[in-house]
Amino acid sequence: MTRTTMKAEAVHPEDEATSYFFDNWFDPIEVGLRERVRGFIETMLETELDAVLARRRYSRRPAAHCGRS
Repeated sequence: MTRTTMKAEAVHPEDEATSYFFDNWFDPIEVGLRERVRGFIETMLETELDAVLARRRYSRRPAAHCGRS
């Protein structure tokens, strides 16, 4: 029995033009979305940091009598 299939390289040759097609892609929607998400994350982190820094410093509570000698 003979083999009638071709190798993938022969059917779909991979040259540099097709493999780098989307490397220089510019999408203004994606850029705008990334900026908004980055701003949201920065605001969220700043809010959490402000809340942490505004709390009183940790201090130990006086030891409670637990019944141990």
